[in-house]
Amino acid sequence: MTSTAPSSSGAPPLDPPPVRPADAPWVLRADRLVLRAAAFRGVVTLRTGAGTVEALKFTARSVDAVSLDMTAGRGRAVTRLRTRAGTTSTLKGEGGDNVVTLYLRALSGTLTDLGGAPLPPERTVTVTPASVPDWVTDLATSARTVTFVKVTVSPLTQSGAHLSVTGPLFQAGAG
Repeated sequence: MTSTAPSSSGAPPLDPPPVRPADAPWVLRADRLVLRAAAFRGVVTLRTGAGTVEALKFTARSVDAVSLDMTAGRGRAVTRLRTRAGTTSTLKGEGGDNVVTLYLRALSGTLTDLGGAPLPPERTVTVTPASVPDWVTDLATSARTVTFVKVTVSPLTQSGAHLSVTGPLFQAGAG
């Protein structure tokens, strides 16, 4: 069962992040992704270089990615950042509130922990603005540590955080 974030007008609110997302695609993959003190802030509309898109908005205290593999761009303009297997890279909230804000097109993987809350019967999930499971909307009222394995994320942008990468391996122009 899915639900969407409440909205008085029926349309997701326009949410201006501090940085306008680029229209170039990028994908983050990880063997394990841990969102600490994660909260779902709803489905929002963002302006990008290619127009407006709906996004999932999450906040977290930090995000750990084990065996990070990030690819950005298209064709010959592709850049890839990987880390050595088993290393953990961390996106940590900074500033007065120590919160990172994530805007995502999609998040898919196998859910392994909901911070002590019961796991849904179907643990292999894909969350998009058009398909928001109840367990995600529950994060709007109770921030939890959420863990996925074999995860793929299609992010638009993030704000309020610093990325610490362990064991980086770069590759550019792999088109």
